[in-house]
Amino acid sequence: MTISNYTNSDLLNELIARGILTQSQADSATRKADRALDRQVKADQLNFLKAQITEAITAQESHVFSVKKTGNSIGVMDLVEAERSQVLKALTQLTSEGVFRKVGLVGGVEKPTSEVNAFQIRYIRNVSEASAEFTTNEAQ
Repeated sequence: MTISNYTNSDLLNELIARGILTQSQADSATRKADRALDRQVKADQLNFLKAQITEAITAQESHVFSVKKTGNSIGVMDLVEAERSQVLKALTQLTSEGVFRKVGLVGGVEKPTSEVNAFQIRYIRNVSEASAEFTTNEAQ
């Protein structure tokens, strides 16, 4: 039997039987592999959510979004089915990737996020005319 025919658990059991590994080392390796798999699954789910959000926002006329719907922005949670924490994480990553610009919005005026409370945070789609269009619509 070649090494490629062994499953992970069979290989670990064989290494333990030959005295190369102890049971605690094998258990540690198994837990480490499980954690790596869990991280990969979460990353894949987050990437899928980011793709859903990107697709959903391109179909919208508005350029201003928030996590939940407000009077002057579209709620991302209304566009995709996901938990709030996952939507926030996806929006944060999309902001760092340049899809959105995170701003504070008070009375139609953009402010730095450090000067506003959490309920005034908005995500503006990074389209050069998005900010100008929002300002024009708010002034009317």
